[in-house]
Amino acid sequence: MFFRRKEPQTRPAVKKVSELINTKSHNQKKYISLMLVPSYSTGKTRSLRIPRMLLHILGISAFVISSIILGFYLRSLHFERIARDLSDSLDETQTAFYVFQEEAEMTHNDLIAEAAQMYENLNEEQTRAQREIADRESIHNDTLTDIWETIDELEIRIREFEEKRQETVSNLGARSIIPPIAGLVSQMERSQENLRESLESGIDSNPEEEETRPVFRTMALSAQPQSVVEAERLLDKLDVLMTELDMQQQLLDNLNDYKERMSPYLLNYPTIWPVTGQISSGFGWRNNPIGRGNEYHYGIDIPARSGTPIRAAGGGTVTFAGWNSGYGNTIIIDHGSGITTMYAHNSSNNVTEGQRVERGDIIAYVGSTGRSTGPHVHYEVRRNGTALDPVTFLIEHHR
Repeated sequence: MFFRRKEPQTRPAVKKVSELINTKSHNQKKYISLMLVPSYSTGKTRSLRIPRMLLHILGISAFVISSIILGFYLRSLHFERIARDLSDSLDETQTAFYVFQEEAEMTHNDLIAEAAQMYENLNEEQTRAQREIADRESIHNDTLTDIWETIDELEIRIREFEEKRQETVSNLGARSIIPPIAGLVSQMERSQENLRESLESGIDSNPEEEETRPVFRTMALSAQPQSVVEAERLLDKLDVLMTELDMQQQLLDNLNDYKERMSPYLLNYPTIWPVTGQISSGFGWRNNPIGRGNEYHYGIDIPARSGTPIRAAGGGTVTFAGWNSGYGNTIIIDHGSGITTMYAHNSSNNVTEGQRVERGDIIAYVGSTGRSTGPHVHYEVRRNGTALDPVTFLIEHHR
């Protein structure tokens, strides 16, 4: 380097390097000579010899260093570009993160709102389910109550059916004295026994039994677990009762079939008391209540208050209604099959000859007309003109 000082005098002329180097020297090839000329006139001129190799080394070193510096520079530019790209990418990432964060917050808020709505819906659903369970339990309890009521009703009906059947069988059995139906009564009794045995033996294998269950079985399915056993127990009992009821119904149907076949005879045959009371004079020989000695009494006398209604002992046709000597006001009814009944000593008659009467109809009123000692009904039963003991025919009172 050259250092200059400011001097007042003028600057001396500087010679060129080529003028300062002695090119003819034998060391010229190995060295490069440099002459240093001071900037002021009084200074000494100096020469400097620099080995040519050193210049080469310095040049190469300068080139290498320049190359390294350039490489570092280029690399720094590359890293700077990478850093700028990374910065841009980071900015984009940060922006995306902020957007994602906002979206996440919105999503979070939406989820919170949805969770709150879901919780509210669950509460409503739980309330609805509890209400539905309570309603079902109430319905089930009502159903069980209905089943109990049905069971009670069935038990009552079964008892009524059985009582009615027994009563009917007993009444029809008592009418076996009626010749036309004696055989039918015997057939009826055997048929009732056989049918009952058949029904009782077929209860477990009756294919129609299951048909009575579906409605009540469906109700049992809606029962609460703790009530299932009770429901099943009630349903089993209900099945038994319904089977028993069906059996009773079949027995009654069978009984009604026989009763219908007997009906014409039952309606006409004289089996009811003409009046209610105690017999004062029976059928057969007796002391004459008015004269002396004995006489044959062809009927029975039933005392009753004067004016008491006298009823037809059975259905038939009035063949006589009028005054009959010592019998006073008298009525005779033809019941068919050769059977006739007579009602005597009436205060008045309530029917005329040729009139059709039904069993239990009021045909006259109690009196003491004719040869009589007091108000009563003289009642006779004849078959083909032969007097029979009326007591054997009197098996019931009018209802």
